[in-house]
Amino acid sequence: MIFLVLFSVLLGVWNCRSQMILNDMSWINTCPSECECQYSQSSQMFLSKWKTENNDEHLIKSAVCVFNNHNINFTHRLSDDIESITFLQENDTQTIFTNDILKHFQKVQSIDLQGSLNSATVHITNSVFHNLEHLKFLALQRVDMTGAQKAFAKLSELEVLYVIHCTIGYLKWEMLDGLLKLKELYLLQSGIKELYGFAFYGTPELRRLFLSHNDLLSVDADAFVGLLKLEYLDLSNNQIDHLSGLTFPPLPHLQWLELKHNPIKVIFPHCFQFLNGTQHLTLGHKQQPVHLMKFSFRGLYSLKFLHIPNIDNDILIEHMFYDLRALMHLNLQGRIKIINNRAFNGAHKLLKKLILHNCQLQKLYKDSFHGLEVLQVLDLSLNNLQSLEEETFRHLKSIRHILLHNNKLKQMPSELFFENHQLQAISLHGNPWNCSCNMKDWKENIVMSNYIEPIAENCTNQYNCTEEMVPITDINTSPVCESPVIYKGEELFTVLKRLNCQ
Repeated sequence: MIFLVLFSVLLGVWNCRSQMILNDMSWINTCPSECECQYSQSSQMFLSKWKTENNDEHLIKSAVCVFNNHNINFTHRLSDDIESITFLQENDTQTIFTNDILKHFQKVQSIDLQGSLNSATVHITNSVFHNLEHLKFLALQRVDMTGAQKAFAKLSELEVLYVIHCTIGYLKWEMLDGLLKLKELYLLQSGIKELYGFAFYGTPELRRLFLSHNDLLSVDADAFVGLLKLEYLDLSNNQIDHLSGLTFPPLPHLQWLELKHNPIKVIFPHCFQFLNGTQHLTLGHKQQPVHLMKFSFRGLYSLKFLHIPNIDNDILIEHMFYDLRALMHLNLQGRIKIINNRAFNGAHKLLKKLILHNCQLQKLYKDSFHGLEVLQVLDLSLNNLQSLEEETFRHLKSIRHILLHNNKLKQMPSELFFENHQLQAISLHGNPWNCSCNMKDWKENIVMSNYIEPIAENCTNQYNCTEEMVPITDINTSPVCESPVIYKGEELFTVLKRLNCQ
């Protein structure tokens, strides 16, 4: 009975809403020929994917309009209570958007303004958006903002600002002043050369800031002053070539920092001393190797994931990873010839995954992995290891997967097979093995197990991402003999059966 009552109420509400929509079709019938007007689901709108709160499903009045320099006045024939507008520029010369074009849209919440892909240009004025008190989402693409540094300054209800391929150059505080509710800011591919002091001071609620694919040569702490709620900062794909203790101010809630594809040469000590809450850090550039020093990561107490795709260190030594007490995943690629004793001290307590893949690695010591008692995955594949000392892996009490394929190993201590009960797989193929009864303790089920390797990052939420390890089934994982000559090219375990080792 209760269900029938609720169903009747909901049905009545739906019929009422549907009737209201049917009674309000006149705005569609009077839609300008330059536009397509319709009711749209809120979840289907261009900027809905950035909406994370109060994401209720409802119908809104929307329009998609094509404009040029001669027909821009059609906006006055659109319904005044329209809520979402997308403007697409035709391939003509220049068009100037002024306050008079948009000021009567008092209920608009979303505007997407896209300039032409060709040589046509869209200009905006300083006051173009100043009467739009309810605007929450604004996207500008290929728009010339020269002389319009204050275009966003009075949008106190704006929550998301998306700017791509626009002309900015120098970002000053006046551009973002008064954006008190802004939570996400995307300034991409807009030729930003410098961030002036207090550039983001007018956005105290900002959570996510994207500044990738610009021309930043350096950043200073005073540019980020006031961003006490910032959680995500993307500075990737710029020209930043150095970091120092003056680069970042205290950002207590910053969880994710992207610095990849910047030509940073050296990570000096104390660069990250104020980023005590950061959990994810990626840095490095394919064309510019980065060099680590002692205490390079001091202050990153909460860091869980560190990825450096192009490291340049002859040797990893103790205290390089000092203060990384929460680190769980370390991924290094590039050039590391030697790993010294206790090299990972400071990051050893919680480290579960250590990737040293394709690092030109030549030498390990018996205490290279000292302290890594909870490590589960160790990837040493595609290196230049020729031999391993006895007890190299003795500290790895929890190790499950070891990848040693595609090195230059001829022999390997057998201790790993009978001292470690956690080991599930060890990849040994692609090495020039010298097959003999010294290998009689190798366990075929572990060596022949489908080895694992990382694939694309798997994100359980927006800030918690790690590389997912998956089994590889289409590769022959059997070690093959290189010597003696009589066994060359034969699989190891076939040879061991013929040797009948006791």
